[in-house]
Amino acid sequence: MRSFDPGRSGLRVLLLEPDPVHARALESSLASLSELVWGFETVAEVPRAVERLVRGNLDAVLAVVDPTQPEGLEAVRALHAGAPRAAVIVLCGVSDEAARTAALRAGAQDWCVEEALTPDVLARTLRTAVERKRTADTLLRLEQAVGAMQLGVTITDPEGHIVYTNAAEAHMHGYSVDELLRMDGRDLSPPANWKPLTAPELNAMRRWKRERVRFRKDGTSFPVQLMSDVIRDISGQPLGIVTTCEDISDRWEAEEALRESEERYALAARGTNDGLWDWNLRTGRAYFSPRWQSMLGHHEADVGDTIEAWFSRLHPEDRARVQRKIEEHLDGRTERFEDEHRMRHKDGTYRWVLSRGFASRSFQGRAYRMAGAQTDVTDRRAYDPLTGLPNRALLAERLEDALLRHRRRKGHFAVLFVDLDHFKAVNDTFGHVAGDQLLVAVARRLEGSVRPGDTVARFAGDEFAVLLERIQDVADATGVADRIHIALSVPVSLGDHEVVPSASIGVALSLTPYERTEDVVRDADAAMYRAKQEGGGRWEICDEAMRERVASRASMQRDLRAALDRGELAVHYQPVADLATGELRGFEALLRWRGLLLPIEFLAAAEEAPGFLRIESWLLREACAQAGRWRTDHGLPFRLALDVSTARFLRPELAAELRSALEAGGFPGAALSLEVGEETLLRDASAVAAAFGAIHALGVEVVLDRFGSGQASVNVLRRFRLSGVKLDPILATAEGRDAETLVPALLRLASALALPVIAAGTETEEQRARLLRLGCADGQGPLFSKALEPAEADALLAGGGGRLPRLRGAAATAVPAAAPRRTSP
Repeated sequence: MRSFDPGRSGLRVLLLEPDPVHARALESSLASLSELVWGFETVAEVPRAVERLVRGNLDAVLAVVDPTQPEGLEAVRALHAGAPRAAVIVLCGVSDEAARTAALRAGAQDWCVEEALTPDVLARTLRTAVERKRTADTLLRLEQAVGAMQLGVTITDPEGHIVYTNAAEAHMHGYSVDELLRMDGRDLSPPANWKPLTAPELNAMRRWKRERVRFRKDGTSFPVQLMSDVIRDISGQPLGIVTTCEDISDRWEAEEALRESEERYALAARGTNDGLWDWNLRTGRAYFSPRWQSMLGHHEADVGDTIEAWFSRLHPEDRARVQRKIEEHLDGRTERFEDEHRMRHKDGTYRWVLSRGFASRSFQGRAYRMAGAQTDVTDRRAYDPLTGLPNRALLAERLEDALLRHRRRKGHFAVLFVDLDHFKAVNDTFGHVAGDQLLVAVARRLEGSVRPGDTVARFAGDEFAVLLERIQDVADATGVADRIHIALSVPVSLGDHEVVPSASIGVALSLTPYERTEDVVRDADAAMYRAKQEGGGRWEICDEAMRERVASRASMQRDLRAALDRGELAVHYQPVADLATGELRGFEALLRWRGLLLPIEFLAAAEEAPGFLRIESWLLREACAQAGRWRTDHGLPFRLALDVSTARFLRPELAAELRSALEAGGFPGAALSLEVGEETLLRDASAVAAAFGAIHALGVEVVLDRFGSGQASVNVLRRFRLSGVKLDPILATAEGRDAETLVPALLRLASALALPVIAAGTETEEQRARLLRLGCADGQGPLFSKALEPAEADALLAGGGGRLPRLRGAAATAVPAAAPRRTSP
């Protein structure tokens, strides 16, 4: 054995040879390679070889083993594991390609047959194995580093086949590494980018950078930045291309947003109808775009470059207000400047314009620049084209002036919000031309009911607003409201027909300390809504209690948006009974929230809240699933009823949602009834008819809810295929004149239309008997049962003994022959 000399360069070799004679021969060969090998050791056993390798400071292992035997391959594995940095060379007595391959897979770097082992062959084998090992280790470290990079890295051969890729590249494109290794690089790009380089082009290339679009596995595309380098051999010939890939989606989006912003500004300045202005507060200079100037009949040379070019053209009555609003914005008291005012045209007339602007501020909060736009609103500004009344915008301006005068203690004012009752019915019955005629007639009567100097405006649709200025007390406002009701009580001729209009009026008074005009209109609208809830044809004054109710409703609607996600909603089931026998006919599914709200109040508020359609979908699925389980568990036929809002009833997706809920719950469509209000039937006739058709195709029935409370005409009831009506609870429990005249008339109408009637809200035995005599078949209410929790309803059905149970509150009574009834499948 030659000892190692740390001061010399060369290979350090460990010889593993069990045969001492053969070992001496190999040592002699190693000793002859003094220029290459400067030290070697010899061991006879694999464990001792591994032990030596663990200590390190070796470049190669010459192992005389038999890889054709399992123990030989195991020895190679042990040597490779013991010295991961040393090259393992197998010396074998036979030439066996399969054994050679197995040895290389077990960790050997090279293989040599002993018979051919001359000193030259040994030297060449050692050099090759050690270099191969060092190269492999270097590549492994490089691959580990590249694999950990955030950038994608791909190596392709000159033909474009992917021969290497890292995990980042694969993840970026939605593939695994193995999938990418079976692909061409151009498979990731659109065909337009498939431009393979010719050999001369590739040979001339060094490095190039470009932005392209790449495809993911799912077919989506994204922008990337690619940077490529050519890999060359020792002679300089291209071996392949290494490319880094960076996803630049965020950068493209930012650049696109900037581009769009710049384009919008350029288009606005060049082609918009708005005139642009830009005021430098430090110098006092101002820029007015060509459109701003032409809007007032001027050319560029006619208008100066100071802000006075604007202020000097303001109407004298508007200048103080405009300058005050600008000052408020510059002082930081308002988020933006906005005002509608009059500007003097070159021809001496005045044009109405809407001007908006924002201030730019320093880090200290001081405004140093203000810019904005001016829009000509003359044509839409002043008056409603149908009625000739001031429109909403002009009313807002006059209301703001009234609010300012009130703040200066120069008199009180009031706003009356006037909404026509049943106007939709006029449109549906007599047509839109007749509806327009009615609006014009109402406008004239409103004008005749106010004093000179007051403003009557058309707010929107069938809504009007009246601004009463310089009033002394509440009686002045209510007196005008009374005069309006008297004026409207005279019939209006619409062709061959006469209509007696009525209105719900809400009153808001400046006795309340208002800060904004929007608050005045809000309160007047809330009072009008209250008047309509009380039956219409009356006025209501907005007071503190009403404002608290409005605020409470807004708070409830906010909470309602999250009620479903919080699990706060529940479904209760109110039984529907046979009025004659008291037997259970079915259930109405009702929403409960926090156990506080009655169903009608809940639904009225919920339909106004965003997200209620999602709650209705949940109610439909939950109720059908529960009813389906009951029919399966108890084998009893019964009907299920659900309230449906107008918005949901008219949604084209309702039929598909019904089918899905019925199929998932195992509940038959023929046993389901959807209850809709009369306001639903008064919507667009074609849309309502389409909804009826889609629902009936599933076997589901539609019932009119709160029959007798609204404005649906006989024609409307005949137009659609209703399966029944539910009498309004107020009428079902009515006493006195209504019980003697109105309720019988309604039930006779239902009978004439062959519509079964359910009496909602039945409370007493006397009401049940009277409704039964009048031809009402079924009923629900406190007389029979409260709304039940699912477990209570389940117990009720379980006690039926194979037949529908009898509820409390009714004894067996003969059913009048005229009372039609729906049956449960």
